[in-house]
Amino acid sequence: MLRSILAFAGGVVAVEAQVRDYSSYNFEAYVKEFGKNYDEEESKHRQSLFETNLAEIKAHNEEYNDGKHTWFASVNHLTDYTPEEFGKLRATHYSPSSHPIAALESTGPNPESIDWREKNAVTPVKNQGGCGSCWAFSATETVESAYAIASGKLLELAPQTYVNCVKNPNKCGGTGGCQGATMELAFNLTRDSGIALESDLPYAGHNEKCSSYKAAVKVTGYVKNPVNDAKALETAVATKGPQAITVAANPWMSYGGGIFHGCSGGFHLPWSKKQAVLDHGVQLVGYSKDYWIVRNSWGSGWGEKGYIRISRAKDAETFPDNNPSGGVACYPYPKKQTVGGECGILFDTSYPTGATAADGNIVV
Repeated sequence: MLRSILAFAGGVVAVEAQVRDYSSYNFEAYVKEFGKNYDEEESKHRQSLFETNLAEIKAHNEEYNDGKHTWFASVNHLTDYTPEEFGKLRATHYSPSSHPIAALESTGPNPESIDWREKNAVTPVKNQGGCGSCWAFSATETVESAYAIASGKLLELAPQTYVNCVKNPNKCGGTGGCQGATMELAFNLTRDSGIALESDLPYAGHNEKCSSYKAAVKVTGYVKNPVNDAKALETAVATKGPQAITVAANPWMSYGGGIFHGCSGGFHLPWSKKQAVLDHGVQLVGYSKDYWIVRNSWGSGWGEKGYIRISRAKDAETFPDNNPSGGVACYPYPKKQTVGGECGILFDTSYPTGATAADGNIVV
């Protein structure tokens, strides 16, 4: 079936999003399509995972076709992942911080919609691979956008800078590198030492030793936006640019397109019935009155060419998280926290300040 959807927030741009017919799709076709290569023993295990997820995708899409949902599911390169493998991709956790929270003063109403992709302030979608470096990608992408807005130059910066060199003594979001950290720690490194160009420090997809590198961009610090405040986040996006955000992305694995709902107030897919935790760093690049436009780091073959549109229907609602230790990896653990918006999108948002070209010094 074909359904017309709105692809961009900066105007009414209609595109055709196709919901695939998976009635005759099988594991052999999947392995060929996505270039998988398994030995006989692993193939049996992967096939079992694939078939379980494919059944859930079909069931969800039947309900989508009946008008019960605003988004559809798709097979992708994650469809035969174990829960543990998928969890490793989501290695950013909200961390308690004493950093000041600033509310921007708006001089007038925010634009009804904005999409920074249309303003040459967003680089192409990236792929973090099997490394739990989503936090590094979120920070890198948001520094790229901040520098583009400030200078008019859109550079490809190096998330490997953060994977290699961000120190994480308090184990915020993990133990660092591919084992997780936070965007705020990455912004601090950018302030102190800068971030390299991707061409100078190519992404490796695994931990490497921190060694000298040439800084291309530095920042003066970062700002945290007010918690669970949709208007404040709108203002930050409209006046400052794309934002680094933390979300509960467990239900996103098979997102194929449409306006996503299902994180808050009840999940709609069996794999998403676990308690949501803020566990994934991504970049917010725009909004409309109906959805937030979010850039993921799982490659352009996932979702809407690497993006997901998150429903704003629950912007005014908050939801209790009674197990924050499952997603908060910094001491001290709070006993509970309250998150706002679909997928907790309004809870932990920030942006870098004062993005400028670095002086070119070699940084250790």
